[in-house]
Amino acid sequence: MNRHEEEKKAMEQAAVDIFLELHNLNYKRQMKLLHMQERPDAVLRDASGGLLGMEVTHLFYDNEEARQLMGNSRQVLPGAEQLEHFVQEINKRIRIKEEKLRDYSHDYPCALLIRNVSTLYGMSDVLRKKQLLHKPGGHFTHVWLLSRDFTPDWLLKNLDELGS
Repeated sequence: MNRHEEEKKAMEQAAVDIFLELHNLNYKRQMKLLHMQERPDAVLRDASGGLLGMEVTHLFYDNEEARQLMGNSRQVLPGAEQLEHFVQEINKRIRIKEEKLRDYSHDYPCALLIRNVSTLYGMSDVLRKKQLLHKPGGHFTHVWLLSRDFTPDWLLKNLDELGS
């Protein structure tokens, strides 16, 4: 496994760990990690033994910000920041992951976890533009957004539950 794949796997593991901590603090259905894998990235188990796949994706403002945060950028400042563009990136991730889910072979339902690692926009920004969010098409049991809001604390929102 190359360095990029190792970093990606570590980021996925960290996202699942943060998700589980927040989910278990805020929801009755307690979950734990059964194992990490490919397609979906993680398999979770609830207290009754039910399985849930978790597909993880990381959200950056754009490709340049991703390169900056991963230490591969030559550009000092990102391009013009527009919140609508950022929300469209969320929508794009949902659509791409919904398409990929169709090719997965699994015997359990699957949820999507979008971890916002952008330093430009936080949870409150996304919630301000929630009317622009693509409503998940029912392929995932839940679509979760994991984001900071310019503090060290992570926040977790179920995008399925956001009203327009």
